[in-house]
Amino acid sequence: MKLAKVNKIKNWILVSGAIRSGTTFTGRVLSLPLEVDYIHEPYNQTHLYPQEKVSHPYVRPTIDTQRMQEYHEFTKRLFHYDITLPNYVPQNDPLFKKVFKSVLGSRGPFYLRLAKSNLFHQAAVIKDPVALFLAEYLHTHFQVKPVILVKHPVSFIASLKRKNWWDNIPKFANQDSLVEDFFADEPDYLEQKWSNPIEITAAYWRAVHKVFFTQSKNYPDWHIVKHEDLSQDPVAVFNDLYQKLNLPWSDSIERQIIEMTGATGSNKVTSGKVHSLRRNSSEIFQASIESLSIEERQAIFDIVQDVALPIYSRESFAID
Repeated sequence: MKLAKVNKIKNWILVSGAIRSGTTFTGRVLSLPLEVDYIHEPYNQTHLYPQEKVSHPYVRPTIDTQRMQEYHEFTKRLFHYDITLPNYVPQNDPLFKKVFKSVLGSRGPFYLRLAKSNLFHQAAVIKDPVALFLAEYLHTHFQVKPVILVKHPVSFIASLKRKNWWDNIPKFANQDSLVEDFFADEPDYLEQKWSNPIEITAAYWRAVHKVFFTQSKNYPDWHIVKHEDLSQDPVAVFNDLYQKLNLPWSDSIERQIIEMTGATGSNKVTSGKVHSLRRNSSEIFQASIESLSIEERQAIFDIVQDVALPIYSRESFAID
């Protein structure tokens, strides 16, 4: 296949955030224009370093370890589309999805193939929750514009509880550089034992956002998007993002966003759907709050408050 000229792309965007924070939806909306490629989760640890138990890899802008240098070499290839992504077909997928992915590829290779053949591309969106700790490195070395999704810790934990995704909580205490740069004031935090999945997930939320908020203080041009704002007024939020990211907005883009997020009369997620976009977006947050007990919300607040309060009010936890 003849590849489109990647050097035409001068506008690179990273969409990242904690798992279940709206990164997939945001990445797809930002890549709706024909001129914008979509790259799906290229830093997934399972295909880069399948033998290592490292998630959310951290690369310093100084690139001062061998593993960081290897990530840097991979990234340079990524920015020339000189990579391949594995086809992923889950065993529990329905038959029609297995057939589709076997023929056309799962999201990673499918969208990469489209990007490689896109003759009109001028921008590219890299969507990857795994790359959250790479934001400063990518911004420094490749002028990538980070768009980081932040979801209220109660709403975030409620979404994991609904899907029973507790086993999907990443662990990253074995990254010495990460601990040294962001947890020197509490070196044992990432190894702390918690009593239940609610507390474990709250501790994960706090750790991830402590790292990102610490980094972003030095870069006022980074874009922090609260999931709640996106749910409340998606057209306005995306219109603002399109302008700030220098992406081509149109009436067609607006109509597609309205179609994907418009009210349906219910805030319930369709059974079996991990991502349900055609929901009454403005009601999502209240439903999440009500799905956890006041004791659970209090436990979450006690763990995350020092990191969460600069962006979320105490009242938003509904504990008083």
